[in-house]
Amino acid sequence: MSQYEVDFNIENFGNEENDIQYLKIAIDNLTSESEKQFQTIKNEKWFTRIIDLATLSNKKNIRMSKQISNIAQAQDILIELLKRLSATDVKIDNMLLNSMDQIEQLYSHSEKLTLKVLDLKEQMIYGINQSKNINDLKDIEKKVLYNLLQEASETFELTSIEQQHFANNLFRYLQIEHSTLNLADSINQLDSVAIKKVLLQLLLEYGFLNKRNFDFNGKFEEIVEMFDFGNKTINQIKDTIQNIFQLRGVDGFSWFNPVILEHEFFIDLEIEGYLDQESEDFKEKEPFTLEPIIIVNQNETEVIKNKIINLSSIITVKGKLTFENCEINIFDNFIPMTLQTGVLEFLDCQIKAINENDCIIVKSDDGSDLNIYNSSIKTNIPLFEANEGKTNVQDSFIDSQHRKLLNCKNINVINSELINSERDKLIGKYNEGNFLSVFAGNLKIENSVFKNLKNIFGGYESPYVIESSKFEDFCDLSGLSYMDSGGQITNTIINQIDEHLWLSNVVIENCEIKDGKFRDYEDLASNYFSMKIDNSNIKNLKLDNLEFVQFKECSLTNIKATNVADIALYENNEFIESSFDQCYFRSIINQGNKFFNSTFSNATIKNPKFSIKNQGFLDFTISKSDYMDTKIEGCLFKNINVEDSYIINLVCNEKIKYKRHEISNCIFKDCNSENSSFVNLESFYFPKFSKKRKDIVLGVERDNIGIENLKK
Repeated sequence: MSQYEVDFNIENFGNEENDIQYLKIAIDNLTSESEKQFQTIKNEKWFTRIIDLATLSNKKNIRMSKQISNIAQAQDILIELLKRLSATDVKIDNMLLNSMDQIEQLYSHSEKLTLKVLDLKEQMIYGINQSKNINDLKDIEKKVLYNLLQEASETFELTSIEQQHFANNLFRYLQIEHSTLNLADSINQLDSVAIKKVLLQLLLEYGFLNKRNFDFNGKFEEIVEMFDFGNKTINQIKDTIQNIFQLRGVDGFSWFNPVILEHEFFIDLEIEGYLDQESEDFKEKEPFTLEPIIIVNQNETEVIKNKIINLSSIITVKGKLTFENCEINIFDNFIPMTLQTGVLEFLDCQIKAINENDCIIVKSDDGSDLNIYNSSIKTNIPLFEANEGKTNVQDSFIDSQHRKLLNCKNINVINSELINSERDKLIGKYNEGNFLSVFAGNLKIENSVFKNLKNIFGGYESPYVIESSKFEDFCDLSGLSYMDSGGQITNTIINQIDEHLWLSNVVIENCEIKDGKFRDYEDLASNYFSMKIDNSNIKNLKLDNLEFVQFKECSLTNIKATNVADIALYENNEFIESSFDQCYFRSIINQGNKFFNSTFSNATIKNPKFSIKNQGFLDFTISKSDYMDTKIEGCLFKNINVEDSYIINLVCNEKIKYKRHEISNCIFKDCNSENSSFVNLESFYFPKFSKKRKDIVLGVERDNIGIENLKK
């Protein structure tokens, strides 16, 4: 086991929607979980997001979440991370203050952790909000501060001793002298929102110290209103002040104690051999010319290290050939490398293959292996073609402008980023091939990012696993529908997609699928993302801003759909504890759909934006050939406006023998309709050889609340 220096990449922390929530979950779990449970939580999405904020100083591509082996290491990283995150964001400060009791549970774990937690508490006492350092106030901002507290003091009948100490220490520390200015105009002229928040917090702290509450008089509130912040911002600052006082008392309102400087942090790790190399980035590489013909025979191993190579040799590998810390250039005179049951490895390499010829970098007709570790590749030609071969890509970056990159039996992509940096320069016809093609083998994607890639996946009879990954900037995952053997997608974000995604026989858990592209509803020919999922098991899936979604024979639990314009349901879907906000369903003509304990909210059927021509919000067309029941049980319908129609509407065109629709234990709240009931169970049909319609009841309802429209 060796010691490694650790950095923390927190510059963009908080930009992602779940960052603060994941940090809270990390505190909750890592301060209470046992060693036995550690291996389970290592696979959680929150764990990889939080722990991977720590990076090895000289090996940035190595994922820390995959390298630590016990909960003590995770706790050590967490406390160091909290020390660096404190005072960077008011939400984080509030969360840390509220979680301090849990963090203090680490006292009993080890002396080392006890000292670190004490450091964190001290930093919270003396360092909170120091990122908005008052030492950086300009002269005009100091004058605003003086007049701010001066006018505030005049709103109180008596200022408290604590207020006097606060103002005296503040003015003395900043060396602020008496000044006079128009306070409202001066605040409006401040060009920094961050500074305005600092001044507002100082004002509210000063006011709080009068009676240790926020029950201010009207004149004080008028000064607060000069800042023109919304109630949300003001309440956040008040919550921070209240939490500081509850945890530390008056001493917590200190803006002028020194910030504790970040110190170096080291961790003991046992990293896999190929990663545990001395950093080669600083070792000088020398130009090198290979022999015109290179043959690595069976049972032989050859290593080429620290070289700059313009590759033009004829290379045949029957044993093992490794390029380590090399710069490899592939030009037009290149001849593809050939593997014959051999292994080719690139470790810590930079490869540039910009070639105008129609060729491939590596080829094989058998079960050869290509390994790419901690390397960077830019190419406009395919990388590897081997019908029986295997490719491992780990801790690497690949930028490809060719539609075909890897074509072999098994592909593993771990902790890597695969992109097309020049979206408009994609070589190869659309139907020519796939970026990753797997035939009768296995595909595994883990902790990786894909950007701007068309036709990513292809193959047949190949199960796939996609875990903790992200697809963004108009990727195309449609090829998964052709891989036949089904798959698993977990903890993954699929974002901004303009192609169709059809999945069958797949397990989806803890994922998010959204289309970030603006949709022009006036342009019906514009391209948009649609999704179809058949015969699948889906849990904890978020759907956001999608045009069309279709489900058939799926089991769906805790689906959270928002702003989906058109949901089509084929037969035999079951939704459990799911929610549909601003979502619209096309007429359901298929049987066996069930909704349990789900919520439907904020939809207006006649909204022209969506062009949905339903008779009802959930509109069921029933056939006499139906043999599966349809149920809506324990659901909430909230703020659904159907104008002259119904929230649930049953219709038929022929005689129906059995009532297979049941609505029970549902709640209808804040809904609108021109009808006296929100549910219609009756329809009619015309018997053969008759022009007289027959009325018929198609379903039953019981134990529902608010089903009658009392506004009518």
